Amino acid sequence: MNTTWEIVKLDRFFVIKKGQTITKKDSNPGIYPVILGGREPAYYIDKYNHTGKAIVVSRSGASAGYVSFWNEPIFVTDGFLIEPKDDVNYEFVYYLLKLKQSQLLGSQRGAAIPHVTPNLLYNVQAFFPPLPTQKQIASILSAYDNLIENNNKRIKILEQMAENLYKEWFVRFRFPGHETTRFVPSNMGKIPSTFTLAKMQDVFEYYIGGGWGEDEYSSDFPVEAKVIRGADFPFVERGDLGTCPNRFHKESNYKARKLEPGDIILEVSGGTAEQPVGRTILVSQQMLDRFNGQVICASFCKLVRLKKEKISPVYFYYWMQFLYETRIIDRFQLQSTGIINFKFEYFLKKGDVMLPPSEIMKKFEDLVSPIHAQIEKLAMETENLIKQRDLLLPRLMSGKLAV
Repeated sequence: MNTTWEIVKLDRFFVIKKGQTITKKDSNPGIYPVILGGREPAYYIDKYNHTGKAIVVSRSGASAGYVSFWNEPIFVTDGFLIEPKDDVNYEFVYYLLKLKQSQLLGSQRGAAIPHVTPNLLYNVQAFFPPLPTQKQIASILSAYDNLIENNNKRIKILEQMAENLYKEWFVRFRFPGHETTRFVPSNMGKIPSTFTLAKMQDVFEYYIGGGWGEDEYSSDFPVEAKVIRGADFPFVERGDLGTCPNRFHKESNYKARKLEPGDIILEVSGGTAEQPVGRTILVSQQMLDRFNGQVICASFCKLVRLKKEKISPVYFYYWMQFLYETRIIDRFQLQSTGIINFKFEYFLKKGDVMLPPSEIMKKFEDLVSPIHAQIEKLAMETENLIKQRDLLLPRLMSGKLAV
């Protein structure tokens, strides 16, 4: 620890400004993100109230206390805009607040609507290094974030390449051999005569819903109990792969929900108007390797296993992406008390999937799979960069690691 650094309250680093009230119905769609208080932009409108660098702390809601950094025109509404003082480095303040992220999230007040206050932020304590040291620390951490951002941009480009190929072949129907193919009417419009329509229940081999009951998970099972020994298992929730800290999964239930390459994870519960349910994940071997193969389907999702002799999992994944993007999937959703859920049984019986000939699906899979492998490789690199940055962050901010 650097004993020459003074310990001060955060009001020594910055001042806080409140965002401007706005509602979606009173604004016009546009390209500028509205920072409402969550971890992602709530929506996009045609105006902004801040440009250039911006540090925003979410003020209320489940993400109250979450810190984000922007360097583009944005509209800050239900959040605090952090303005560093003249003798403080801008990026250093952002990393300082990220260091205090858990403390800020854990200090939420209010039962109905969690929130944080300016006084709460101001009273948090931290080391205050000299300005040149602040700049050096920010430079080191920014180098990691720049690499992470570049990887994320490359991933988006690769994802777009695969999506464009899908649309070229199976939306515009310019697949290999399309020149000699005739089209016939169907309940989804005209499709190539060599394609067929099937119900979801005819291509699903197996499916199971994720659970989150006390009979399924526990944080205090003894090692001798029926658990998969030795680790907390990653799980799938709300369409994302993540980790499930301090929880073990019963062995019998674990086996039923354990993911395999080619499985599809379908998000079926907990959606909102801005983020409806229906997102999907295609499980790959690379993805499982990141978690030593121990991944289960948990709450808010369904594990779907396909009859692979009928349909390619890669093709099915993009079919589901197409249904989500075009909002066709909305007919299988049900809103109750503000929460959007997925009518899975109705989807099984009434949901259609267009099946190209097997050789066309195979060609598509052969072209897209290497793209997915590149995406997985970049995702793994990004995870490692994040881990390295997060290990450095507290050491640099405390002066334990000299710069």
